[in-house]
Amino acid sequence: MPRWLCLILLWLASFVQAQGGLPRWDALPAVDVQHLQGAYAGRSVCPMCRHGYDAGLLVLLPSATAPADAARIAQALRRSTAAIGSERFRAFLILTGEPPARALLDAVAGPQAGWYVAHLPTARLPDASRDFAAPLDGFGQGYVFAQRRVLWRFDPLSAQWPSALDAQARYAMEFLGATYAQAAGGDDPDTPRGRLWTAPERLSSNVVLSPAAAEASRLCFADAAKAPRADALLALSLPDSASPQRVRWARSDGDGCVWLQGMPDSPRLHVELFSALQAAAVVDVDTRERSSAHALEVTLDDAAPTGVSGRERIVGLPCEGCEAVFDGLPARLASSTRLAPPAEPGEPLRLSGIVRDADGRARPGIVVYAYHTDRGGRYPEDANLHGEAARHGRLRGWVRTDADGRYELRSIRPGGYPGESVPQHVHLHVIEPGRCTYYLGDVLFDDDPRLTPVLRQRERAAHGGSGIVRPQRDGDGWRAQRDVVLGLGVPDYARCAQPFP
Repeated sequence: MPRWLCLILLWLASFVQAQGGLPRWDALPAVDVQHLQGAYAGRSVCPMCRHGYDAGLLVLLPSATAPADAARIAQALRRSTAAIGSERFRAFLILTGEPPARALLDAVAGPQAGWYVAHLPTARLPDASRDFAAPLDGFGQGYVFAQRRVLWRFDPLSAQWPSALDAQARYAMEFLGATYAQAAGGDDPDTPRGRLWTAPERLSSNVVLSPAAAEASRLCFADAAKAPRADALLALSLPDSASPQRVRWARSDGDGCVWLQGMPDSPRLHVELFSALQAAAVVDVDTRERSSAHALEVTLDDAAPTGVSGRERIVGLPCEGCEAVFDGLPARLASSTRLAPPAEPGEPLRLSGIVRDADGRARPGIVVYAYHTDRGGRYPEDANLHGEAARHGRLRGWVRTDADGRYELRSIRPGGYPGESVPQHVHLHVIEPGRCTYYLGDVLFDDDPRLTPVLRQRERAAHGGSGIVRPQRDGDGWRAQRDVVLGLGVPDYARCAQPFP
């Protein structure tokens, strides 16, 4: 065969390989592999069945790969796994084809926990290639996953992917926290874990809201710059329907759109939107507001830089918990965030408010930090938190007020400390970027019987205004509003205007 023809065939094969594979947000298949290294050595175990509910890396690499190349690939995977530093992030390296040579196994060996090496034999490659929607005989496939979903796909035999891997891995853990923050208990692979565990394995851009209705409407999402949110994962629910907890999952098309079959009787459609490497967006869509006969267009508030330097001085001393307000602060924030994942036990709570200055003007760009207990009144542990932040627990997060000074926190209604008279509460802090940070105090609930007259009297002088809110029923949960006046009642607040030393 002429050399030029060989080159063309090789290019075509590479092109097919690059174009094939499961798209983002589809589920990775359940495939049994024979483990050679790691906790399952000597056993045939399906990685996605056992650990797909968490996050990690799944890489299929031909057994014919040169040991030196395999060593470089394994080193990059191990480095990313170690950087995450969570037992819920694992790396599975599956060698495909002929049984791997000892030199190859030595090249990919890894002593640390969360590192698995397995073998998928040649006879099973046709079925596996069909399941992965990509040729595996002589080709490699790499995936970053969470909740068994493909978040990022790469060719491990190329040279470009290591520089982007760490960011993709961090996003996998963020996505995991937004969809299923609790680690799974038990070892039964058939037990549903997280909201996405029972979602369709293959997602589309068509959503059936009412199968009896023939009408279809187009729902499109774009960011503030009018760029479409293409290839995004959407969770849609009807909070005012007879089944408010039912979620329909979809993937937006190249125009950032999905098709809705059958418009609901209720005009409110609740949407959670996940885009790779971006903060999740949450929006309630009024289905009556159509720009044309069958189209709904939604512009999302983009997450913006925090503007926080980390040098903002602490005022209002003593300041309980102020040591942790910068610990883990994301580089970009939206005006709405989730503290507790949807699967967190407890009654859902939406806490929102408007931040104003002393003259009553809404203040955009103010960062609000919140943390609280779980339903049982305890601050749930997070192995990734240390020092003062560890005391705050994993039900914590930040928002940045929008152009109207608004913020929203989605979580659960916390429990009061067990065995004590302390009422239910949410701790709130404010960071005025480039100026200062201070503790606002606690959000307290007016219907809590432990809210004594003494506490009610004390809240009249609370920082930023009274923290007592009047919770209102909202479907199966609660909503409440805590407005903030910057600096109100905060001792030494004048120091906020002083330049840093």
